[in-house]
Amino acid sequence: MIFKEVLLRELKRRGIKNIYGVPGRENEHILFNEVEGIEYITTRTEFAAGIAAEFSGRMTNKPQVCFSTMGPGATNMTTSVASAMLNKSPLIFFSAQLESDDKFYNITHQCVNQTEIMKPITKWSYEIQHPQELPQVINKAFKIAMTEPVGPVHIAIPTNYFEEDIKINYDIDINLPQQIILPEPYIDRKLLNQVEEALAVSKRTLCLVGQEVIRADAQEEVAELIRKFNIPLLSAANAKGILSEDDKLNYGSASCYMEGILQYNALDDIFCDIDTLLFIGYKYVDDLLPKMWTRGISKRIITLSSDGFFSMYSKFKPDIEIVGNIKEYLKKFIEFKIFPKTDTQILSGLKAQYFKVLNDDKQYPNGMISAAQVINSINKYINDGIFVTDIGYFRHHSIIFSRPRGIQKFFTDTGISSFGVGLPSAIGAKMNNKDKRVILLCGDGGFHASSSDLATLTKYNLPIIIILLNNRCFNLIKLYQSRNTGKKNDNVVELSDVNFVALAKANGCDGIHVNGLKELNDVLEKYNDEKTLLIEVDVLYDDNFVISF
Repeated sequence: MIFKEVLLRELKRRGIKNIYGVPGRENEHILFNEVEGIEYITTRTEFAAGIAAEFSGRMTNKPQVCFSTMGPGATNMTTSVASAMLNKSPLIFFSAQLESDDKFYNITHQCVNQTEIMKPITKWSYEIQHPQELPQVINKAFKIAMTEPVGPVHIAIPTNYFEEDIKINYDIDINLPQQIILPEPYIDRKLLNQVEEALAVSKRTLCLVGQEVIRADAQEEVAELIRKFNIPLLSAANAKGILSEDDKLNYGSASCYMEGILQYNALDDIFCDIDTLLFIGYKYVDDLLPKMWTRGISKRIITLSSDGFFSMYSKFKPDIEIVGNIKEYLKKFIEFKIFPKTDTQILSGLKAQYFKVLNDDKQYPNGMISAAQVINSINKYINDGIFVTDIGYFRHHSIIFSRPRGIQKFFTDTGISSFGVGLPSAIGAKMNNKDKRVILLCGDGGFHASSSDLATLTKYNLPIIIILLNNRCFNLIKLYQSRNTGKKNDNVVELSDVNFVALAKANGCDGIHVNGLKELNDVLEKYNDEKTLLIEVDVLYDDNFVISF
């Protein structure tokens, strides 16, 4: 059987339905649907292809594939691969390479040492040495990518291998991981007793939950634990939805800018009087920074995760660290004989301010709308859909104010946080949820960085809502710049005015500029999910700029 057919068949056997990429001479061997059931999704940039695949992996917790040509095709994919590494996405990245007997790194046209470039940002980077090893390499790649901590792998393929005949025995049982491979369900009784004793003497405990909980399918156990023992919950941005946003034990999600956005000392209310922090599936990449949760009185730190994150990479050594199967340990936590003590009423002031800002219906001049008002409208009209954000100051408003109806309904990139990640992420969201509404919130700068893939939405009939907040500048950088009294070159953060409505229509989408909050709500209410709609909003940020890190 020919190598390229084996490659596609092996991917199909592992549940791969889409391969994201940009066509090139060196990867043209796999572009066409030579194996039924796999579709090549062509984006306008390798960055978009990689992000769409990475996001799909993060959303589904299943491996996804992207493919590039050699040279710039491979190097253009590096940001997406790094994003998968930080976001813990099971991504399989294939890149074409020069013929096996014709490589001269750094001196030949478009030839660089791809495996060495990818090693620091992948769990495994490997160039196939012989065509016959393809099935074993694929099997190893999927297993590595799907083992906690999940992440990307990279496989480089010399182009002369694609047309080679190889032998393969499909009677051989090959391990096909369909679910994330979690640690064995071993329970350390000594550590378990230590946790129970610590929680029993705690006067105020707070549970901080990261997205690893969702990968472990342990969200129901988390909910049962905090309800049984009256322990309040603070979710990382991408772990929102474990509890209803209206649950008295749900403190929502925190941001390093939230005190300015809310114009309230929110982080003091949340953390200062806490004496015990129970981290479950939390990583620094979850965007809950130490300078946020270490304020106030000294705290006992208890961690539960699938790997030894705190011990290996943090200066904050936990008092009790459990590395193992999150779901199984939580089942044991639920059996503890402790009593509820935490007073959740202490946050009444914070919640009052939260709703005051979120529900503000103030009319701003010139048809401008605040970021909080926009997100409140999204909450009203998203239904059971998916809310995705690009990178910018508004992202932090989204982390605070979004009110998803369940897990995996709100997504933002807290990993590498690449500018322009929003549109390809929304493509990935819609590809995997064609029956659900997808709303993308982005700024003018980030959107324009990836706007070429509006055409991808049209080509593959992926109707979404894009709400573009336009203030004609790189706003977050402008806010940082404003803190410098001797600032110069104000114009470096200013952007020229772009007709985004015309841009959307030129790419086969609908577009409209709205004036004021009522007009925005009217447009969202009437939207029928049949065609991508770009809604341009002139945004006004009227909150204070406070940084809590």
